[in-house]
Amino acid sequence: MDSAGERRIGPHHSPFLSLTRPRSYWDVVGAHFPLALVTGIVLFVSRWIPGNLLPLRPCTFLQLTGYPCPFCGFTRSFQAMSHGDWVFALYNSPIACLVYVAVVLVFAWNAAGLLFGVKISRNRFLRLKAGRARWAIAIFSVLLALNWAYRLGMGLK
Repeated sequence: MDSAGERRIGPHHSPFLSLTRPRSYWDVVGAHFPLALVTGIVLFVSRWIPGNLLPLRPCTFLQLTGYPCPFCGFTRSFQAMSHGDWVFALYNSPIACLVYVAVVLVFAWNAAGLLFGVKISRNRFLRLKAGRARWAIAIFSVLLALNWAYRLGMGLK
């Protein structure tokens, strides 16, 4: 038993994951439901709601400058990926493919926790310490800038 009355299950020595079964399922809901809901909505909308029915305004940056913003193309790419058109998605916005895969993984992680009634936590190899988090943000920022440069160079809007 952990100090909070949670019982550790699964491999106790895993450097990646820690599984605990709390006394109350509501602890699992509090830990996993918010991210499962947000990522589930993103995946549902990208798969089942046509782009012309989404209540999205046209990109303000695009309207003001005539150039796409760094996030232009994400919605189209997400919808293409959810329908299996990875070629268009990669052509349209390569970094959106990475973000889509991350959304799917976060949804699967949190849905598994809810389904099996366990709290799934990151262990040593999956935790981002402050220094690593800064590097991850810097790398993502560079990738986003490269994606933006690619879209500008290809004339995509």
